[in-house]
Amino acid sequence: MRTRLATLALAAIFTLSCGILPVMADSIDISIATKMGPQSPEYKALERFSELVAEKSGGELKISIFGSSVLGNDETVFKGLKMGAVDVFVGSLNIATKMYVPELDYFTPPFVYDDYEHFIRFCKSDFAKQRWEALRNKADVVMLNTDWTWRRGPYRVLCTKKPIKGVEDLDGLKLRFYPSNLELNVWKSMGTTPTVIPWSETYLALQQGIVEAVTSPVTLILDSKFVEVCPYVTREDEYPQTIAFFMNQGKFNRLTEAQKQALVGACNQAGAEFTAKLDSLAENILDEAKAKYNAKFSVIDMKPFIAKAQNYYRTARANKSMPKEFWEVLDAIDAVR
Repeated sequence: MRTRLATLALAAIFTLSCGILPVMADSIDISIATKMGPQSPEYKALERFSELVAEKSGGELKISIFGSSVLGNDETVFKGLKMGAVDVFVGSLNIATKMYVPELDYFTPPFVYDDYEHFIRFCKSDFAKQRWEALRNKADVVMLNTDWTWRRGPYRVLCTKKPIKGVEDLDGLKLRFYPSNLELNVWKSMGTTPTVIPWSETYLALQQGIVEAVTSPVTLILDSKFVEVCPYVTREDEYPQTIAFFMNQGKFNRLTEAQKQALVGACNQAGAEFTAKLDSLAENILDEAKAKYNAKFSVIDMKPFIAKAQNYYRTARANKSMPKEFWEVLDAIDAVR
């Protein structure tokens, strides 16, 4: 039923974008699809982005946000983006884009980056720029967050039903995961039993015991209600994250130069504003999680986690169990360390 509703919603947006139904002559509507719900900090940052777009364009551009995966999962929406059924997709760099540029699936290998600055240096590297260009050509999209100002997190956590005091507590842990073979394999090497479940279905899967843990940016643990059923929150910093803004290239090219500048400028400014308050936002969310759900937050020694991940990478390289593209990405990440 959810899939059918998402399909109908996409079809309706596509109809509007094609001009089959009348639209306001004094503004151009730009639809945004995201899995974030209205109560999440990221959704609220998108609302600020919408305000800035209207302000910078003099009201010529109007943003419509479709959150909570109402238009479908990331892969479905990204395909719709190429067709023009939705104008902008906001989400992770690699979840859907790997359909067109497989190397993008390897841009956030667990426990490899030194810090967030290291990650951004890689995203701005010539190696990464070539992949963004390939994505533009193959998926017919342009990126609006040209300054890479949108930070997600500001760090990742593991939400579990029982305390995690060390890497040994991961043995047999039923972990919800997303469809990334690399990251699935790394977490398997640490002893977990990962299961691929859509983000929108994760809370129910945790509640029903299908899985008993999930990784997440710390700022999303309340909106998703993960902490309600998994009150043990462990900082694990598996990789840095950014929020990517992909726009249908045809729709973007139909804008005037001033409108393009307004859209890109608003995106970069909203991201900078959001990132500037992200640390305090994370603290407030953790405080609320403790007060509302009696959540227990812990920071543990991650060196054993990193060591296990590095052992997996060494073994994979020796066994040639990962494609050459992966090692090219890893070498490019190391080159800007």
